[in-house]
Amino acid sequence: QTLQFFFSSSHYNDVDHIVLAGGVAAIPGLDDLVQEHLTTPVLVANPFRDMEIGSKVNKTMLNNDAPALLIATGLAMRGAH
Repeated sequence: QTLQFFFSSSHYNDVDHIVLAGGVAAIPGLDDLVQEHLTTPVLVANPFRDMEIGSKVNKTMLNNDAPALLIATGLAMRGAH
């Protein structure tokens, strides 16, 4: 329904890709499941993907929590500039 509303109220006709974000996006295999039902590429949001991460940070835990930290990371980055 959300995509239907988006397309009906905008000039866009296609979706290039879908980014899953929030705590639910960390469910293992969710991106693959969504991808199976759509023809659009699906990826899980990770705001830390291109960041340099300190050696004391548990990178596995950070990657697991990354989709839920998208907004907080954006706000922190905005405040850092």
